[in-house]
Amino acid sequence: MSRKIALFGLGNELHIDDWSQETIVAVGTLSLDKSTPPKIELNGRQLPVVTVEQLGKTAFDFVIITDTSQFNKIYKACALAQIPQFKIISYDTYIYHIRNKVEYNVDDEQSLLKIIKDQNIHSLLDVDLYFADGVSTTRNRTHYAELKPYNLPIPKDLELIGIETGDYWPIWDNIYSRTFHKLDDILLQHFDMLLIMKIRQTDDYIQLINTTYGSWKYALIQVETNSLAHKALKNLDYAALNLNAKWLQAQNTSWLLLEYNKQDTEIFVICHKPYNLPKLPPIYHPIHAGKNGGEGFGLPGDDTKENISFLNPYINELTAIYWMWKNTTSEIIGTAHYHRFFVNEKADSYISDSHSFLDEQKIKQLLRNHDIILRRSVPYGNTEDCFRKFFGYDFYEAIKKIFLEVIRKVAPDYEEAFLFALSRHNSGHAFNMFITHRHVFDAYCSWLFPIVLEAANRIDFTQIAEPPHSRVIGFMGEALLMPWLMKQRLRIKELPVTELGYN
Repeated sequence: MSRKIALFGLGNELHIDDWSQETIVAVGTLSLDKSTPPKIELNGRQLPVVTVEQLGKTAFDFVIITDTSQFNKIYKACALAQIPQFKIISYDTYIYHIRNKVEYNVDDEQSLLKIIKDQNIHSLLDVDLYFADGVSTTRNRTHYAELKPYNLPIPKDLELIGIETGDYWPIWDNIYSRTFHKLDDILLQHFDMLLIMKIRQTDDYIQLINTTYGSWKYALIQVETNSLAHKALKNLDYAALNLNAKWLQAQNTSWLLLEYNKQDTEIFVICHKPYNLPKLPPIYHPIHAGKNGGEGFGLPGDDTKENISFLNPYINELTAIYWMWKNTTSEIIGTAHYHRFFVNEKADSYISDSHSFLDEQKIKQLLRNHDIILRRSVPYGNTEDCFRKFFGYDFYEAIKKIFLEVIRKVAPDYEEAFLFALSRHNSGHAFNMFITHRHVFDAYCSWLFPIVLEAANRIDFTQIAEPPHSRVIGFMGEALLMPWLMKQRLRIKELPVTELGYN
C-alpha cells in the first residue's frame, strides 16, 4: 500500500510528477472561487479540490506543498488547521528526503532515543545516516520544536557509527563517532543496535538482516506500513533465528524491533594429555585435542561428528578449534589451554599469577565494547626470525613458500598482510587463545582452515619424522591469526594469561 498524500496548491509542481507511487486523497487550495476547478485529474483519478479546513478532516501521511510561490501562506494555514508540522513539507523534501531516502521527523527520533535509553544501548550502527537527517548538526536535539519540547538528546557516550554510501559532509562528524564507506568494512564488529531506516524492497531488508545477523543485540527496522515488505517481514519465522520480534507504530511508518536472545557462552579448554585442571566456572568445557578414536583420558574428544582429529600430530590445537567451529552453536565462544587461562586483570603484562578466571558475566561485559578478547601481544621480535631459529632457515623458507602459494590461491587479498605480519610486525597474539562472538569466530575459521588444510595437502610429512618440524602447520596456523586481524576492524581487548605449569 502506497503513502496517502494530499497535494496543496495549484502551482507548477502539481504536474511535474506522475504521483504513481502514492495514493492522492485530495488537492487543496487556499480559497475556492469561480476560477478554481472543482476537480483535478491526477494519477488517473478525478480528485476534489478542497479548502484547508476540509483537508484537516482528511486522513493522510503528508501534505505536500505544490505551489512554491505561496509556500509560507500554505504552511501557516495548515499549521493553524492543526495539521502536524512534520507532515507539511515541500515537493523537493518529499521526493529527496522521504520517497527516495529516509523518513525522518523529530517525534520519531525522540521515540528512537527513548528505546536507546530503555535498552541501555551503548553502540549503534546507523546504516542510513538517519541521525544526519535530524534537526541539528550536533548531538543536542533538545528543545527544538516550536510546539512542544523534545527532551532526549543523542547520548554523549553513545558510540554512533554511520555508513555513508552516498552523500556525506564532514560536519556530520559532530554527530557520529566514526563513519565508513561501506557496510562490509565493519561487518565483524558487534553493536548493541543496528538501525535500518531507509524504506527498501523486501529482499533488501532480508539481505541486511542475514548479512549482519549475530553482530547486534537489537535491530530497529523502519518499514512502510501495509507495504509488501511489511507483510513479508511479519511472516518471517523469527523464533528459528533466536530473535524476538516486536512491531511498533511510528508517525507514518511501522518499526520492527528485533532482539537477538541467544547469549550462551562456551570456553573450550584444549587438552592433549591428563592434567589436574583448576576449579573453573561452568562455562568452561575441557576437550581432548587429537583423541582420534582412542581411549583418551576421560575427556570428550574432538573426534565426534565432523572433525579432523587425525591431523592433530601436524596442526596441534587447530583440530579442537575445527571441531568447535563445526559442532557447536554458542553465541560467545573461546579457547583456553589446560595450563593457560585468561584472567580478569589489567593487561600490564602478558603473563599473570592471578587465578581470577573470566566468568560469563565478565566476558559479556567486555564484549559489549569489544569484538574479541586476545592475550596481550608478546613483543618477541618478528615471527619470521623466531621461526628461522626454531625450525632452521632452509626448512622454514620452504614452508613459508608453500603457505604463500596457498594464500595467493585461496585468499589473495591477504598476501601483503601475511608477509607484513611475518617479517615486519614485532609482536603477536600467541597460542590460538581468544574469546569472541560466534559470527567473528565463524568468519575467522572460514578463512583459516581452507589455507591450513590446503597447505597440509602440499607437505610430505613422511619426510618429517619428529616434532617440532612435524607440527609446522600448527605453528604457522597460530601465526595466521595476525594477518587476518590486520584486515579486520575488530575492537580488541587484550588480557594477560596465567600459566599454571605443564605437569
